[in-house]
Amino acid sequence: MLSSTFFPASYLASLSASYLALGVTLPAMSLIVISKGYPLEYLAVIMVMYSVAVMVAEVPSGVFADTWGRKASFLLGIAFSLVGTFCILFNSLFLLGLGFLLTGLGRAFGSGSLDAKYIEDGQRSGNKLEDLVYALELNSGISLSVGALLGGWLLTLGREGSSLTQPLLLVRILFLVGAMVIVTFSIKEEVSKEVKRSSYGEQFRLFASVLRSSPFLVYYSASVLLQGMLLASLESYWQPYLQALLQDDSMLWILGMTTALIFSISILGSLAGKIVVKKNNSIGIYCVLFILVYILQILLSMTEHVILFLGVFSLIYLLLGVLSVVGSYVLNKVAEDRIRTSMISLSSFSLQVGGVLINAFAASLFLIGGIVFFWKVSALVGILGILFLTKPMLQHFPRS
Repeated sequence: MLSSTFFPASYLASLSASYLALGVTLPAMSLIVISKGYPLEYLAVIMVMYSVAVMVAEVPSGVFADTWGRKASFLLGIAFSLVGTFCILFNSLFLLGLGFLLTGLGRAFGSGSLDAKYIEDGQRSGNKLEDLVYALELNSGISLSVGALLGGWLLTLGREGSSLTQPLLLVRILFLVGAMVIVTFSIKEEVSKEVKRSSYGEQFRLFASVLRSSPFLVYYSASVLLQGMLLASLESYWQPYLQALLQDDSMLWILGMTTALIFSISILGSLAGKIVVKKNNSIGIYCVLFILVYILQILLSMTEHVILFLGVFSLIYLLLGVLSVVGSYVLNKVAEDRIRTSMISLSSFSLQVGGVLINAFAASLFLIGGIVFFWKVSALVGILGILFLTKPMLQHFPRS
């Protein structure tokens, strides 16, 4: 039960608007570039720029939020995303790259800031942490799914060619403006004058100390980098692959349906993950899940029909949902309370590094072959990587 002194509607409405703005673009992230006439190599480079922007801003955005407040960080993130979206509306390659760069900064500054304030204010009002977290997860899941469905439908309204994604981008702008207005006028925040500030040097020394004392966390971070490569290889290139399987652009709504479907499937995977983590050999399960997903990625590259693609793609995200829960369990089991937040930040950083590496890898591979070739090669590299990490992770994982 929520406290009478805490009103979550403003927080959830603001977050919902931002998730809707993100959701409408998910079915079309790749198409935004490709529809303007640019080849896959350009798409890979632009995705690298986006990932680098998120990665570089990961730590500074956290420091900014701690110093100037969660609300200010969220608003700055929305502002970056707004300017970036306006840039993406144009066909200029420079503006397109700048737009994705600013959108990446917006993602870094906006994600987690208002969520943290919601949880902090909610707990001060006597609400249970699990109730607050559940409300956030439900809100984000529904908003992203609805946004994805809306984005798929909006794709059918765009004119073929460079104007294909314009209706979608204009609706995204409306959602971003809505989030900014709600936060500005309905959420108050007083920033403490006594903020404990730590230098980046101190933060990196803490990371180094923790990693030296726990070899398992080094290997785990490497596996998270592989996970970032895996996610980026799928999320950046499934749209043009599926679009090629569709009969014509009137079926582009399927892209939105697919995005909504995989969000729902991953939630089921998360529920399954809660059961799986009760097993004793969680590291073994973690590594096996990786290999299964890579095998499915190879099968995905061989699909030639929409139904078969959707079936394999759904199964991949079901396993990714399980993998996410098992990985989170493993990390929190090993990380001590005093460095838990630092390790979560390091994991997020590793994910972004993986995204940058795989998109840079893709840019070179696309000079030789297409998405099918890229998926097969990246899956084989991933299998070799996780096989290399399995033994040391099993050896160094602390036993109960």
